[in-house]
Amino acid sequence: MSNIDWTKLITKEMKEAVIAARILADATSALNSKNGAAASQIARIQDRIETLGYGIEAGEATEQEEAEAAALAPVLKAWKAYKYALGKVTAQPTWHQAPVWPVAPAIPEIAAAPMLVKDPLA
Repeated sequence: MSNIDWTKLITKEMKEAVIAARILADATSALNSKNGAAASQIARIQDRIETLGYGIEAGEATEQEEAEAAALAPVLKAWKAYKYALGKVTAQPTWHQAPVWPVAPAIPEIAAAPMLVKDPLA
């Protein structure tokens, strides 16, 4: 009679599966975080452009506000392209083991909608 409890046996394959699951969970968490930060930036920029647009349409916007709206348009486009690129990360052959993350655009200064977190992508 053996004193070994075979129900508590942990194989090499089981250990590797746990490690692989942890790596996948970490990569998924990072992707979700980056997607959330991108969505937040897109909403923030869109809101500012829309608000400035109200003033422009009403003929009440200053030249500075019109310039701000014009300057934010390419920034918004860059953030949308970044979010789109994040959507392609999972198509990489080894995305969860060694993902190649797209580079996030610069976070714009918007005085009317300041960032509450210093670096939301960290």
